[in-house]
Amino acid sequence: MKTLKFLTVGLCIFGATLLVAETLPVRGPLSFDTYDKDNNKVITQKEFDAIKTERMTQKAQDGRLMRNAANSPTFSDIDTNSDGIISPKELQVHQQNRFTNRVNQQNKMMNKGMKNGMGNGMGMQNPNNGKGKNW
Repeated sequence: MKTLKFLTVGLCIFGATLLVAETLPVRGPLSFDTYDKDNNKVITQKEFDAIKTERMTQKAQDGRLMRNAANSPTFSDIDTNSDGIISPKELQVHQQNRFTNRVNQQNKMMNKGMKNGMGNGMGMQNPNNGKGKNW
């Protein structure tokens, strides 16, 4: 009898584990297969919107900031040929472009603060600057 109870509890726990929704990555691009729920090698508007909503909900439940949620890509941003579906190539090109744009933005921000060169305008007029009290 104990074995039967133990087996029943074990099966219930295993079944509950299978029923837990797929956890999406919090950051970074999603794979094509994540969007393509019916495995027909295209992403429909319905599939795209479902995953986008699921990801936003997951972020909100985790208490993550969603300050750029309004800037997230739309289906039509990715469906460049406007045929009503997203192909693997369209998603790949879109994700690569977003990555490249993000890197370029970061590089611009990094270079913005270095226009004067290292040390120029940074208090270097004082010859004792940075040498400490006992120098």
